[in-house]
Amino acid sequence: MEQLKRNDLVTENINLVYYVYEKLIKNDITIQNKEDIISEGMVGLVKASKYFDESKGYKFTTFAARCIRNEMLMFLRTLNRQGANEISLYTPIHKDKDDNEICLIDIIGEDIDKFEIEIDKNMFKEFISKQSLEDRKMVEALCKGYSQREISQAMRIKQPTVSRRLAKLKKKFKLNYKLCN
Repeated sequence: MEQLKRNDLVTENINLVYYVYEKLIKNDITIQNKEDIISEGMVGLVKASKYFDESKGYKFTTFAARCIRNEMLMFLRTLNRQGANEISLYTPIHKDKDDNEICLIDIIGEDIDKFEIEIDKNMFKEFISKQSLEDRKMVEALCKGYSQREISQAMRIKQPTVSRRLAKLKKKFKLNYKLCN
């Protein structure tokens, strides 16, 4: 019986997902990922049907709208984190002598390996500059060739902690230790 009621709540309120999507701020990410965002909203609707408690005095639609919006926003945050390390080939990087914009795509044929390494180094430096002082010190020591054991002794923290924090940074940025050179 409970399952039937939940199914009815979900089926009757599917349009609420589309309504909440329409209320999101429209930008490239929300437009390009419309279907995925709506799918996440559906997940929020199902969760709302599962956790809704009539005794609290709220309408289901009020509760569900909040759940749907939260799921959509969590998905957008994930997209933003993933996209933070991406660079478009059409990003203007400079202007030529005639004041025309030069994009990455324009110079792909020109010594791409050297250019990619430079971009990676700049992205790495920018990423590290946003980390805590302790994390920056760990990465700097690692780049200088110190082992995790030596770093842990110098910073007076346990070696597994150093390992875990470096692994977390590596996962966040897909840290390439060759960039330390």
